[in-house]
Amino acid sequence: MEIEIGEALKRSDLLFIDVRSPGEYAEASIPGAINIPLFDDREHHQLGTIFHLLGENEARHTALMMVSPKLPALIESINEACGNRLPLLYCRRGGLRSLSLYHVLNLIGIPALRLKQGYKAFRRYVNEHLSCYQLKSELYILHGLTGVGKTAVLKELEKKGFPIIDLEGLACHRGSVFGAVGLDLFRSQKDFDALLLQQLDRNSNEPYLVIEGEGSRIGNIHLPAFLSKGMNKGHRILLAASMKTRVKRILSTYITEPLADNTLIELKEALSSLRRRMGDQKVDHLTGLLNQGKYASVAEILCTDYYDHFYSDSRPECSKFEAVIDATDLENAAREIIKLIEQPEINSGQAVLNTCSLQ
Repeated sequence: MEIEIGEALKRSDLLFIDVRSPGEYAEASIPGAINIPLFDDREHHQLGTIFHLLGENEARHTALMMVSPKLPALIESINEACGNRLPLLYCRRGGLRSLSLYHVLNLIGIPALRLKQGYKAFRRYVNEHLSCYQLKSELYILHGLTGVGKTAVLKELEKKGFPIIDLEGLACHRGSVFGAVGLDLFRSQKDFDALLLQQLDRNSNEPYLVIEGEGSRIGNIHLPAFLSKGMNKGHRILLAASMKTRVKRILSTYITEPLADNTLIELKEALSSLRRRMGDQKVDHLTGLLNQGKYASVAEILCTDYYDHFYSDSRPECSKFEAVIDATDLENAAREIIKLIEQPEINSGQAVLNTCSLQ
């Protein structure tokens, strides 16, 4: 039995089983799906070559020879993964891969469903919904200079049960030239779009959402236009902290002792990308400090000479904010934001402070 993607996403008794190759699954998948591939990446490529050179019949015959010895293990994996849920099989376009496994499962008495038109139907569903999405929740946007703790404050709000969307978390990128340093997981645009829509739908009945201020891109990920417009119209809150606090938070994010070789290489590559803006002399100096293990000095110079200079819109004298909140204590900052959101007429102006005292 086939099922449409819209209906499938509403059901909690299904487990999405992605039977595509591991490489296809890694590039993009349906959130929550597990990968139980009929063919590995090498086999998938080999079958594609046979199809183009020798035709469909030869490719089908070869595929049957490849998959037959795997069937007992595939069925056992599906049984173990599903538990009390019903397996919903999908491949790229709802074709032979999901169909063949569906028939095998039903022949041995294991009920299963197939996703009509496979992953392509899901991708079309996401694109259609994001292209006309109507954002009903009011947005409260956290701004602040690098290292001030915007993401950490978001997490504090989430722990207190407040609706947030961590865009950088969804993108697997921290939103700067150093944003991917130390992060092994790559997020494709397709997966970001799917996860974002899932988060938006989960919070669709919330009167407000708290997010971090972003540009139109986070690394290589593009934000949908409706979200960028919503940020421009939302309630802007500025978080502030001393340079000492900011440096400490930057180091806790990027530096673990001892520093791994690959992390050091990534840091140097990111520094090198700043030569046009900071100049060769400054970048060479920072690279030397990095080699000496003077990470705090590197972080502070990057703040003063790069981030604070080029991202001046996170200063109260350059932009208008409804409140400027001291983020030295993350939990207290979260409480102040909650007060501002829940009692704006009472707290308007009370959370504002003189950021000069935090420098």
